[in-house]
Amino acid sequence: MATAKNMVIAGDYMGCRIFRMSSSLAYISGTMKKIDDIFLVPEVVARYEVMTEDIIRSGNSLLLTGVLDPGNLLSLRLHASEKMQSKGVYTIAVKFEDEKRSLMEVDEKIYAAIVRRMADSE
Repeated sequence: MATAKNMVIAGDYMGCRIFRMSSSLAYISGTMKKIDDIFLVPEVVARYEVMTEDIIRSGNSLLLTGVLDPGNLLSLRLHASEKMQSKGVYTIAVKFEDEKRSLMEVDEKIYAAIVRRMADSE
């Protein structure tokens, strides 16, 4: 069974791990970059988008612009396939309020925490 890396796989904060504190709070651990932890809450995240094969193939994601080089798109398409999502592995592009962008691979629990927290703010 496929397991998610639970880490930032491209962009700013690349290599940092992602953890879940509760059912509605996830954060990027800053220990790898010697920075403070970054909580994935509406005050910090300007926009987020779940990557699917169709979005990547069409190139319609504004969040991916500048995060990936074209050579990584093929491997990203494999990560963002419906087959991986059915196994509980999600690829999410995030744009932060400070204009930084990250591409992260998370499991179903962290994905649910992010979506729940963002939905609570609406």
